[in-house]
Amino acid sequence: MKLIYLLLLLFLPRIRSYDVRSVSTSWGMVRGEVVSPEGEDLPPVAQYLGIPYGVAPTGQYRFNMAISAAKWTHLPKDARKVSPVCIQTDMPELSETKRFRAFKHTSAQRFDFNHRLLPNLKKQSEDCLYMNIYVPERLESSRDNYLPVMVVVHGDEYGWGTGNAFNGTTLAAYGHIIVVTLNYRLGVFGFLGRCESSSCSGNSGISDLVSALTMLNVILPSFGGDSKSVTLAGWGSGASLVSLLMASPLTQPGRRLFRRAILLDGSALSPWAISQNPQQYFMQLAEELACAPKNRSSSFNENVDTILRCMQVHSSENITKAVLKIDVPTFLSGFAPIVDGQLIPNKPQVSFSTQYGSLFREIDLLVGISSNPSHHMISNEDLKVGISKEKRMRIFRSLVRNLYDFHREEILASIINEYTDWENPRDHPKSIRNGVLSALSDVLYTAPLIETLRSHSADEVRKEANTFMFAFAHETRSWSQEQPNSGIRGSLSGDIVPYIFGYPLAQGDSEERLYSGFNSDDKGISKVMMHYVSNFVKSGDPSKPNPMSKNFPMGDVFHSTAWPQFDQPNREAYLEITDRPRVKNYYRNAQVGFWNNFIPQLHRKGKETEPVGEEHHLLPDHFRKDSYFGKTRHFSTFANMPFPPPPMPPSPPPELTTKPKTSESPTTLQTTTEVERVQAGGYGRALALVILVGVAFLIINLCILLAIRREWLGKKRTKKNFQLQYQTYNSTHGGPGGAEQYNSLNSPV
Repeated sequence: MKLIYLLLLLFLPRIRSYDVRSVSTSWGMVRGEVVSPEGEDLPPVAQYLGIPYGVAPTGQYRFNMAISAAKWTHLPKDARKVSPVCIQTDMPELSETKRFRAFKHTSAQRFDFNHRLLPNLKKQSEDCLYMNIYVPERLESSRDNYLPVMVVVHGDEYGWGTGNAFNGTTLAAYGHIIVVTLNYRLGVFGFLGRCESSSCSGNSGISDLVSALTMLNVILPSFGGDSKSVTLAGWGSGASLVSLLMASPLTQPGRRLFRRAILLDGSALSPWAISQNPQQYFMQLAEELACAPKNRSSSFNENVDTILRCMQVHSSENITKAVLKIDVPTFLSGFAPIVDGQLIPNKPQVSFSTQYGSLFREIDLLVGISSNPSHHMISNEDLKVGISKEKRMRIFRSLVRNLYDFHREEILASIINEYTDWENPRDHPKSIRNGVLSALSDVLYTAPLIETLRSHSADEVRKEANTFMFAFAHETRSWSQEQPNSGIRGSLSGDIVPYIFGYPLAQGDSEERLYSGFNSDDKGISKVMMHYVSNFVKSGDPSKPNPMSKNFPMGDVFHSTAWPQFDQPNREAYLEITDRPRVKNYYRNAQVGFWNNFIPQLHRKGKETEPVGEEHHLLPDHFRKDSYFGKTRHFSTFANMPFPPPPMPPSPPPELTTKPKTSESPTTLQTTTEVERVQAGGYGRALALVILVGVAFLIINLCILLAIRREWLGKKRTKKNFQLQYQTYNSTHGGPGGAEQYNSLNSPV
């Protein structure tokens, strides 16, 4: 009997509760529990789940900035179970009965992940501003040393997801760091942008993150965490939010709320990262909720406050249903962050630039890119059998119409030419599929991330922050066997996340787990990823302070691999993470140059002195709906730009050198030149006018001075002649006084 009991203890899942752990914070007492991670001989972890960091954003607080949570000083807060998740909007189809319908819009791998995520999303509420803290148990000798902290911002999409689904116990125990996951408002509840007069607002979801970071900076020492060593990490839309916070002045109330950042398959420079027409979506939602008439006359007063109060009265169910009726163009985002001048001071292209990116460039940065970040955008059927030339044309037409405004036909032809396999003239459907997959990955993820890295690592100005990049090329073979991807090599979208959290270390497979189906190679890669990430959280360098261990199969290979920084002197070096790691240079440089250099030059509107007709910027059969894929923007022949942003905050810009170095990349030089050109265009005319007026005043003053001097010289000459004449008369003719009066020439006659 005892033997059976021991065997049961041996083979049961390793996560189990040990005891209750209480921590006293400035907000109040928090009561969590100690658990042991799965699958490895790792130290126990104390987890504190469902700690509130913000007031419930309901009623008058809905759609507005976050308010810090009230203190609970009288009773301890029970933190042993997770809180409800935020309201999910625009959720994909996840039920098994709709599997085949979902396969027409996404990949089988993404559907499988979403289906496993679904149980974590069932309990939803607007009262969702909570966070979870995972603290590893420490030895008595190290209790006086504060641990570094990694705050996880979940991603994938702006409209759905939760931090509750990602368990941080394994990463906290293995890396010896504190891991924090959290929920923030999503979709329309977190990013309802609206503009009125000369200002915009609507980044309430980002204000949730600032509120959580502010509270963490106060309470982390109570948990043994170092509030001066906080790393913000995110993937997909979460990475975009993290990069925006890197350049936000509100993360610098006295000192920075975080010191390091990790971006995985996402950046604020991506086309989908910023909402381009917030007021349009705001009014469409108002119409669907009957807060504004659908057929508005020109005399209708679009009072934002009145409409907002009407929206705040509606139930969350009504709002969610109304959002589903609003069409958002494919490859773009509707309810997403906007440039409001406060949380987001300016366009990311400006805030990240070398001239204005002083806040952005003082944060240590680690960027990770998967091999196929847009894999989930291709339907499962297309991934299996390939894509026809006709469908490729529809996809690229939608891409060009939604992302660009000028010279669309030329841009379309350039994209098709760039992503055609000219070595395979038969145009096989799978070859076309590979080209479409590469094009979407490059324009939506890879090129923006490389541009972010180049802006951060540019050497025009002095900086102390580090810049590192890795390309995650490891294939999860069991997933490929279960859901064949028909020869697509490398990692897929979302593959990096489970390896960082240590999911491959768990024993056995279970449908209840968010990720499963890993082998021994996956387990080794997961240890490598947790080692690099925890090192970066501690020091800002993935290789320091702890060297890679040789005690597991992958460790000895990575131990001897140096990881240089991503910069021009190192030829934009990055580490390719596979079972055979290598340091490479210039990741997909030709394709990145195509999207970051060639296409922007082709997209220029042209000179005003040489106007072209509006029809020039239209695609062939521009108004045929069946010639496009997905949803398209409304007809427009002008740049679809957001509301004009206010000026940058008064943070001192770094000094610029007068002559760029020869090691600079073409993209960096072009970015600097574009910023200078914008400044010259804005101030050149006013400066010329000031110079012209000044020259005119100078000429007038010189003429007046010359006239005065001429008159003064004339009077002086007349007086002198008179005196000489008078002196000659007295001496010659014996005037009054005769010779005796010579010394009295100035006496009156």
